[in-house]
Amino acid sequence: MTEVLAILTIILAGFVRGAIGFGDALIAMPLLGLIIPLETAAPLVAMAALLISTVILLREWRHVEFTSTTVLTIFGLLAIPFGVKFLHVGDDRFLKAILGTAVAGFAAWSLWQPNRFALKTDRTAPLFGIMAGLLGGAYNTAGPPLVIYGTLRRWTPQQFRASLQGYCLLGSVWTLTWHRADGHLTYGILRHFGIAAPFIVLATVIGQRLTRDIATERFTRWVFLALILIGFCLLLSALPVPTLENPA
Repeated sequence: MTEVLAILTIILAGFVRGAIGFGDALIAMPLLGLIIPLETAAPLVAMAALLISTVILLREWRHVEFTSTTVLTIFGLLAIPFGVKFLHVGDDRFLKAILGTAVAGFAAWSLWQPNRFALKTDRTAPLFGIMAGLLGGAYNTAGPPLVIYGTLRRWTPQQFRASLQGYCLLGSVWTLTWHRADGHLTYGILRHFGIAAPFIVLATVIGQRLTRDIATERFTRWVFLALILIGFCLLLSALPVPTLENPA
């Protein structure tokens, strides 16, 4: 039963990522954290993210904002190893609670005061890249800094979805490299991913088609609503819930 729930969770993650370009790990990690250990969930979600990014980029690569994506990726890759190492350091619930509150608060404020701030240049991209790398390495939650950056840069839905995958593709490979070095990858994780992979691809394509022709303003509202949900998911994951099973 645990295996079935884990696979269904990452399939749902593929649909969400295909639809809005992010949110897969930020939904999957709290849910998986209820049934499997964090050290198992993190590399499993990273493998799913790599597959999802590949599917989206094959279909939308022409919309990638290459300058922004390059800067975000370089600084994110530099920060990922520090995030992976953070998995072994103390109780992470306090940090998740802070992050969840900040993400939900920013999104709610942005819905209340739309278009109040905007970033005109890529000058702050290194800072957002570092934050994404730290969170991505530790919890596969690189999304919030990248999403906030994209919305402040006023990207179109196509630019938003494609550019985020440009970061996530390399970021997922680099994250998995460090998970392997730390011994987090196991046969059980690879088996879960192998079973789910075809369904992840299908769910991602369906999600893409759902939002293919959506207007930018409506898409942006969806993004902020998703960020509010993600913030609450992070707060949920910060609660002390016992693990039900420890799969190999």
